[in-house]
Amino acid sequence: MIHALNGKVESIENGKVYVNVNDLIYEIIVGDTGDFEEYINRNVKIYTKMVVNDDGISLYGFLEAIKLKLFEKLIGVNKLGPKSALKIISSNSVESVVSAIINEDVKALSNLPGIGPKTAERIVLELKDTIKELDVSIDEKDRKVLEAIEALVTLGFNRNQAKKAVNKVATKDDKLDDIIKKALRFLSR
Repeated sequence: MIHALNGKVESIENGKVYVNVNDLIYEIIVGDTGDFEEYINRNVKIYTKMVVNDDGISLYGFLEAIKLKLFEKLIGVNKLGPKSALKIISSNSVESVVSAIINEDVKALSNLPGIGPKTAERIVLELKDTIKELDVSIDEKDRKVLEAIEALVTLGFNRNQAKKAVNKVATKDDKLDDIIKKALRFLSR
């Protein structure tokens, strides 16, 4: 198994990063390549998971070990493949995904890309007891931000709009109600 690669990013294309490690170039599927663009022609450590299936052998990679651990948990869920797991991790923070699983928030999970209600229920059922091992701590501000985003989504705003508004207006000392009010004002412009 290859746990991590340390090498120079040669190029990025179509959700993949090509990393040169001692003149051997590895193709690593990363999904969202935005995090890797600053590393072109620079050294980077990428935590990896090798997945063998009918399509062949693929190497999936992440800049943070915690994302790799979440990926490994997600691909262990029945009928949830590596591509879906990668979409989940690329579209949300580890903290918000773990929080949704711990809180058994099927609705929040079903709003993730490529996840329907049945898959969300399966994720909660299979991971709610073991996901706590990831030891992801959500501070008070992050908890309020997550709750404010969910409140705005419940009011009918799409998740990306809600996320953008809340992240723009939230401060450390705000109460949940204050964050929601500020975000609503921001969205009404």
